[in-house]
Amino acid sequence: MVAVAAGFEVDRREDRLVVLDRAGKTAAVFTFGDPLVGRPALRDLHAPGGVMVTRPCPIRSGIDPDDHATLHPGVMLCFSDLSGADPWRHKTAVRFIGFVHEPETTAGAVRFTFAAEYLAEPEDSPTATIVCHEESTVTIADRSVAGKDVRVVTWDARLTAVGKPVTFADVEEMGFGIRLVKELAPKWGGRYLAAHGGQDEKGIFGTQADWVDASGEVAGERVGVTLVDRGAGARRAFLHARDYGWLLANAFGRRSYTQGESGAVTIPPGGQLSLQYALVLHGDVPDDALAELVAAAVSAPH
Repeated sequence: MVAVAAGFEVDRREDRLVVLDRAGKTAAVFTFGDPLVGRPALRDLHAPGGVMVTRPCPIRSGIDPDDHATLHPGVMLCFSDLSGADPWRHKTAVRFIGFVHEPETTAGAVRFTFAAEYLAEPEDSPTATIVCHEESTVTIADRSVAGKDVRVVTWDARLTAVGKPVTFADVEEMGFGIRLVKELAPKWGGRYLAAHGGQDEKGIFGTQADWVDASGEVAGERVGVTLVDRGAGARRAFLHARDYGWLLANAFGRRSYTQGESGAVTIPPGGQLSLQYALVLHGDVPDDALAELVAAAVSAPH
């Protein structure tokens, strides 16, 4: 049984949205104007009990792992090869256009739709070539599933080729990812578990599964985050799981993981590609109950 929790409030600022839970505490921060990161991202993502599950951005010196400090800002959709453009490594720019649908709060959820453009040049300018247009709807919803509080984040993206065909290349650094707080990473005592039963990087990297969960003890509380591939068919993602705290669902990597056929996708001018992912933030859940909880949480109306 799924029940709706109380709602959220949104604090709109110049370069971000701060999403506050029913207690007035930060649930998540959507940033769109940070020049060091250069792309829209969800940061400071908290589980329903108030525990933060994403690595802080900017990192805390001497506390957080300092690798990929600006490449892994929290939760993001990004790509390292769009017909040669590489926004992932900040080699080409991403232009935030604005909100197609302003943030709205309804029935225990907050939802907004934003637009961004991936450019061919390293700097944004009026003459920069637009490679690809993104329009994404992000929803954050609090629910009670079988008596357990969960927070569900969905990210539904529509990507459109602009001007000429765009190819999403078969490389590892592509897709929807989350950089975890270190306590959820196997390198520091956390654990990954995939739907097929594989654990940690060794048992998960380069495989396909409907979901992969990261869990551990943070500030004395057992919490977890489940990354869910909501796509279907040929675009089912491969999992890029790194023990240092990085989980990625890659819908394009095929040969880069399996040495099989290429998973590169080319869309014609004006053509569209849709990608759908979710995160389920939860407390202490037994392994044998995780699949049912995740399925109920993701299928509930958001």
